Amino acid sequence: MVVAAGTDSLTGYQGLARRHPGLAASLAVCLLGLVGTPTAVFVGKLLVFAAAWDGGFAWLAVVAVLNTVASLFYYLRWLRPLFATGEGVQAAPGPVAIACVAAALSLLLGIASGLVLTFT
Repeated sequence: MVVAAGTDSLTGYQGLARRHPGLAASLAVCLLGLVGTPTAVFVGKLLVFAAAWDGGFAWLAVVAVLNTVASLFYYLRWLRPLFATGEGVQAAPGPVAIACVAAALSLLLGIASGLVLTFT
């Protein structure tokens, strides 16, 4: 089934890992970054959680962590169709390259910020 580009249907992502492995990897990196893998988003979340805890708002840090755990259901359900069989959406080369660069930068910023934080 081919779904129009720009829709939020999970079926549009079916078979993406087979057709565009770089785009599928980029999507996986960005989604996993939102739930707690070491990317730039993760480092930002960690700093906010730590600031809330250090500021005496432990309840807020706990709520934020619980919200992150709850978000696992939403974000990870987007990864299953990547490896399913199906046609899905055909992607243009330009956006694929941009997505790959963005995912690589997110990983690099996450790693670099971890190194910087150890020296501060």
